[in-house]
Amino acid sequence: MKALLKLIPLLALTGLVACSSNGVENGDLSGATRPVGSGDVEDIIEFGDERISFSRSDVAVYQVDLINRDDENVSVQYRARWYDADGIEVRTITGAWSKVYIYAGSHKSVKSVAPNMEAVRCEMEVSLYDPMTR
Repeated sequence: MKALLKLIPLLALTGLVACSSNGVENGDLSGATRPVGSGDVEDIIEFGDERISFSRSDVAVYQVDLINRDDENVSVQYRARWYDADGIEVRTITGAWSKVYIYAGSHKSVKSVAPNMEAVRCEMEVSLYDPMTR
């Protein structure tokens, strides 16, 4: 009975971890990846490990693994939107879509470097590649 009582908090914690959403925090830094567009990116691409930290030059860097669960190669596009501590978007010329090709059953790590030291939150948007959005 004592062993069962010790397992109950562990099982409850396991349930909370399983229900957690994508995203990562590191002190004042945070980031998340989300699917956008009308394609079926959620059925093909899984968002793996997410990381965020300060670089050696004191700007934030966000990185996420994109995992192709499909049995065919796929092209996806991504872009990062950076926000300051007040939630105001930090505009940048690098906010354009970037294309990446991911082989079937493999993964690619994509990253974004904050445009300046004010940017502390990154929202990475991912969709299936559409040449019309370029």
